[in-house]
Amino acid sequence: MKVFFRVLIVAVLAGIAFALYRAIRQYREDSVFDLSGAGNGSSSDAARSRSISPELLAILADPGDKGPVELVTDGDGREWLVNRRNGFRYPVEDGIPIMLLEEGEKHRDSTLIAQ
Repeated sequence: MKVFFRVLIVAVLAGIAFALYRAIRQYREDSVFDLSGAGNGSSSDAARSRSISPELLAILADPGDKGPVELVTDGDGREWLVNRRNGFRYPVEDGIPIMLLEEGEKHRDSTLIAQ
């Protein structure tokens, strides 16, 4: 009976170690999409121009036509994700893109449409 309990304890410890390993590995994978310029208090242009990581920007798509969007900054320093095919602009607030069709239609700018 002692052998059974020892094997059980070893199995539980191995399970805890494996769960800890998986949690650390998942944290490292998720940190790829961390915001590079948000929250650090830096007001430099380099930090402001990329509040969204390039990896995240590469996979973001317009919710209407599923095409790529680009990150632009207006004269007031606000960041937008712009779809040049239809002129929709999606705001980026605190490094978080607001990718809703209603927001894109509300902030539509026909001068942004590529000819």
